[in-house]
Amino acid sequence: MRVLNLFSGAGGGVLAEHLLGWSACGYVEWDGFCCDRLADRIADGSIPDAPIFQVDVREFVRSGYAELYRGVADVVAGGPPCQPFSAAGKRKGSDDERNMWPAFLDVVRVVRPRLVVVENVPGLMRGKSAPYFGVVLADLGKAGYRLGYDVVSAADAGALHRRERLWIVAERVADA
Repeated sequence: MRVLNLFSGAGGGVLAEHLLGWSACGYVEWDGFCCDRLADRIADGSIPDAPIFQVDVREFVRSGYAELYRGVADVVAGGPPCQPFSAAGKRKGSDDERNMWPAFLDVVRVVRPRLVVVENVPGLMRGKSAPYFGVVLADLGKAGYRLGYDVVSAADAGALHRRERLWIVAERVADA
């Protein structure tokens, strides 16, 4: 599977994808330090060589880069910033300017991948954010995807800490 990675960070998620046998075909990350780390990991062979787009995900769509991945990326994967939904944040949810779900969805609509993988904090589906979680699920459904989601703890994978993460996996079933 060829993966377009949004909000790539320094590539931790990319390493996990590698364990699945997936291969990155592009990285989108606005932070220069993280882009430098991605370039280092490409150079040392830890992650696949692929273009690094040092742009905001919204600009990735506006500039036409996302269109280059239609028919190329089998998967769009990423973890939009969690601060709007995190218990450690102000929990402004969809009213927080850092809410990048709409931009993530724009990439999905343009690229039309077979699979979508979204990672975030469980706070997205709890408390004041719960109604917005419904919006996220409905957005994917309207875009032609059927989906499932679960909260998985790092301890579930053998780590000594709990650190729960929300995972949404969606499969394209129709062109919307």
